Amino acid sequence: MNKILILGFGVASTAYISLLDHNKKKVSVLGTPFDRKKISSLNASKIKKDKKSRLVFSNNVKFYNNVEEVIKSKYSLVVVGVNSNGILWASQQLCLLKPSCPILILTKGLFKSKNKIYKLSDFFKQKNKLTKIVYAAGPCLAGELVNKTHTRTVLASNSIANAKYVKKILQNDYYHPDITADIAGAEICSATKNIYATIIGSSVGQSNKYLSKKNKKKNYFNAASALFEQSIREMNIIVKKFKGQTSTVLGPAGTGDLYVSALGGRNSKMGSFLGSGFLYKNIIKSQMKNITVEGAELMLDVGSLLLKAVGKKNLPLASLLLSSLKKNKKLKIDWKKFSN
Repeated sequence: MNKILILGFGVASTAYISLLDHNKKKVSVLGTPFDRKKISSLNASKIKKDKKSRLVFSNNVKFYNNVEEVIKSKYSLVVVGVNSNGILWASQQLCLLKPSCPILILTKGLFKSKNKIYKLSDFFKQKNKLTKIVYAAGPCLAGELVNKTHTRTVLASNSIANAKYVKKILQNDYYHPDITADIAGAEICSATKNIYATIIGSSVGQSNKYLSKKNKKKNYFNAASALFEQSIREMNIIVKKFKGQTSTVLGPAGTGDLYVSALGGRNSKMGSFLGSGFLYKNIIKSQMKNITVEGAELMLDVGSLLLKAVGKKNLPLASLLLSSLKKNKKLKIDWKKFSN
C-alpha cells in the first residue's frame, strides 16, 4: 500500500486527504504551526472529524504536529499542501525529510527572492535539490472534490513518468487528471488565474454609469465576458514570457481554472467588492478579514516585477489591479486600454 505524507492541513490539502483516503492509501498529515490546535483536537477525539469540511477520516489517516514523528518513515509521495504563506515552512520540512520520492505541489503562486520571480517548482529544485516534482493545476474547488464531484485537473512535470506515477495514485472514478510536460505553463496559469479571477469578479457592481446600484448586480455578464477574454490574452503573454506553451492556457490549467475561479471563490469575491467601490485595505479589515486572497496577495508581492518583466502596456488589466491595490483606490476598468 502506498504511504503518502501531506505537508499542511488547509482547505486544499484536506480535499486531497479525502481523495487519498477514498483510494485507501495510508496518509500521514504534518500540520503547520497554524494547524496544531486543530490536529490536537482531532487526535483527542475517538472519531476523526474535520469540523469545517465535516469529513470523517478513516484509520488510514494519521495526524502529526512535529516533523520528528514522521521523519523515520519512507513515503511513496510527499504532497506540499500549504498556502503561499507556508512555502518557506514546507521547504524547511523537506530539508529535514530529504525525500527521494516524487513531490506533488498543490500550492498556487509565485515566489519572489532578490527581486526575481520564481516558479514554485524552480524554488524547490534550487532550495531543496529536488528533481522529481509534479505540479497540480486546473479547476479543482476543494469543496467539490470533498463531495466527490467529477474533477479534471492537470499533473505537470518535466518527467512524464513522474506525472504518470502520481496520476496512478490519485485517479479514481471521480478524479480524472491529465498529464503534461509543460510545467512552466501550468504553474504560471495556476498563479495568474487568481489575479484575473479578481479582475473578472470586479465586473459585478461596476458595469456602467447608466445602471442603478441594484441593477448593476444583475447586469454584468457582458462585461465579465469581455474581461475574461482579455484575461486570457494577458495570461498568454505571461506564459510565453516564462517559456510555457500557450496551448496550456487554453486547457484545464488556464481557461478551465479561470472559469471556475471567476464563478466564485475568494478571488472573485475580492473583485466584486473592489468593483463595487470598496477599498482594498477596508475589505481585508472587514468583509474579508482573516481570509487569504491569493490573487491580491500575489499581485502585491510580485506585481511590480511582473509588469516590469512583461511590459505594463501588455498587461492593462493586471496594471489596473496593481494600482488599485497598492494605492488603495477604487478599481475602475479603463475599457479603452484593451480595445482596438
